[in-house]
Amino acid sequence: MEANEPDPFAIFHTPPPNETAEERAARMEKEAEEKRVSDQIDEQLKEEHVALMRKKRIVRVLILGQSESGECSTF
Repeated sequence: MEANEPDPFAIFHTPPPNETAEERAARMEKEAEEKRVSDQIDEQLKEEHVALMRKKRIVRVLILGQSESGECSTF
């Protein structure tokens, strides 16, 4: 994409040219609600990830061998 080419996604980020004040207010309110829901989902996913990390079990393995071999250790 060249520097002078317009952004193909700009149409999704710019308000309509003939938008009234009421339409703008409704659009802004809708966007704020969508952002709130998105943030809520992100927070829930983060909390679930933290809970999963806490829930992981630690597995300890004891390797037994002759005392001279140095294999008696835990991991």
